[in-house]
Amino acid sequence: MGTILHRTTGGVHRSALRRRAAAVGAAAVVVLAATSCSEPAAAEPEVQPRDGATVVRVIDGDTLVVDLAGEDVTVRLLNVDTPETKDPNEPVQCLGPEATVFLEEALPPGSSVELEYDVEREDRYGRTLAGVYDDEDRLMNAEVARHGFGIPVTYEPNAKFRPPVDEAYEEARDQQAGLFSTAIECTLPGMVTTAEQAAAAAAAEGTGSAADEAAAAAAVVYALVKTVDETVDALEKAAKTGNNAMWKTLSEAEKTSLKDRADAARTRINTRHEQLTTLRDQRRSAEDEAARVAAEAEAEAQRVAAEAAAAEANRVAAEQAEANRQAAAAEAARAAAAQAEADRQAQQYIPPAYEPPVQSNPYPGYNGPRCYAPGGKSWRPC
Repeated sequence: MGTILHRTTGGVHRSALRRRAAAVGAAAVVVLAATSCSEPAAAEPEVQPRDGATVVRVIDGDTLVVDLAGEDVTVRLLNVDTPETKDPNEPVQCLGPEATVFLEEALPPGSSVELEYDVEREDRYGRTLAGVYDDEDRLMNAEVARHGFGIPVTYEPNAKFRPPVDEAYEEARDQQAGLFSTAIECTLPGMVTTAEQAAAAAAAEGTGSAADEAAAAAAVVYALVKTVDETVDALEKAAKTGNNAMWKTLSEAEKTSLKDRADAARTRINTRHEQLTTLRDQRRSAEDEAARVAAEAEAEAQRVAAEAAAAEANRVAAEQAEANRQAAAAEAARAAAAQAEADRQAQQYIPPAYEPPVQSNPYPGYNGPRCYAPGGKSWRPC
């Protein structure tokens, strides 16, 4: 964060006041010396004494350590309170670290400051209570508030610096600085603005045409619902506990406005989430029904196809059986015809007349050459 400091508007430069008071005092002495009969000079505003010190370190947005007369002294800025960063029992509050950085940059170690006190100079923790002026005579108590890092507070009887802190705080309100910023997500206005943006984003979330797309949109919006719920919860907690730095000084109208805006954002985003979940469920039901109808249609198509295939197989089998029957019948007819022809031919055959067998060697003891008669059935010695 850059250091942005502004001179306290409407303030009176205390060093100039001291110089003017000293000059007036000297003039009064001259007048009194000139005549003892003159009326006494009019009383000037009392100039509060200040102690000069040197910054050692900054502890947080409203506390620092200074070297005062050679001793380290912890100083608590009067009439301003910044978000908590040091409480071990509490989380770091919004803009607490930024308030610390602001004071560190405004009052770096070694810088000169002046301390001005009120009725009580120490608190119960032993811290010195003071208004702290920088080397340009700016009241840092007010500067912290002017940049939106602190709120006005009064712990009686110390109220001296409350008016300039109040004035600076109103400047921060007008400028939407720091805790009043709608652009910083952790501030109450920022949280409400973020909630409203989340509701607007939810309204614009596309749903596509399928159940999965509606489910994805519902999931996105659900995450936004959590953001809005956290905002409403934070406001309710702030209202209940009253320890939120900004909540303490909001007017009732501002508190009501923030709560109403947050509630409206939550109603809007919850309505959108319900719409998306309903749309998701409707689409899932429609898709499930379409899938069921498609499955039934597919099953019916498969049944019809199976029946057609079975009928075709039966037809082919019947045709094959008929073909086989016809082939068998033809073969039987052919065999019968062949047998009939054989029988017919058998009935027409006349065997030749019997001829006695010719002796194989009508010339016993002859082993010489043979001369056969025509037909080769008889022979004679050659």
